[in-house]
Amino acid sequence: MPCCDIFEVFDEQHLLVKEYEYWKLLVRKNHITLGSCVAITKRHHARFSELDKEEIVEFLIVVKEIETALKRLWQFDEINWLMLMMKDHHTHFHVIPRYKNERGFKGIAWKADTTDPDPLKLPRPSIPIEMLVAVRDELRKRMITLK
Repeated sequence: MPCCDIFEVFDEQHLLVKEYEYWKLLVRKNHITLGSCVAITKRHHARFSELDKEEIVEFLIVVKEIETALKRLWQFDEINWLMLMMKDHHTHFHVIPRYKNERGFKGIAWKADTTDPDPLKLPRPSIPIEMLVAVRDELRKRMITLK
């Protein structure tokens, strides 16, 4: 089985929100919008079609739990789930909440993302690790088990 460094790339050590049986949910290090995350399969898969039924069923739980937590915390207007795997060839989804209006968190004003409907074209502000850890902590508090 091929090995990769995806958990180091996304800084699991500092940004892990929740570990599931088949998935890990992390705050996205290269934060696009407030609450951006990444859901990563624990087993290495180069293609989505390689997942087994249990991994796919659990992914639906991951989706429900993070969307519920993000909605409760910051009331996103829309949410984008992107599986691009252009750089990291390990099955993972980027979770990008979208906001029509500015959001405040820990003294920082997070701008509305009205620049473009394409999340790949949104500006990527430099967010200090301390702020990312604070986002992680808030999400951990709001994550509920929805099995």
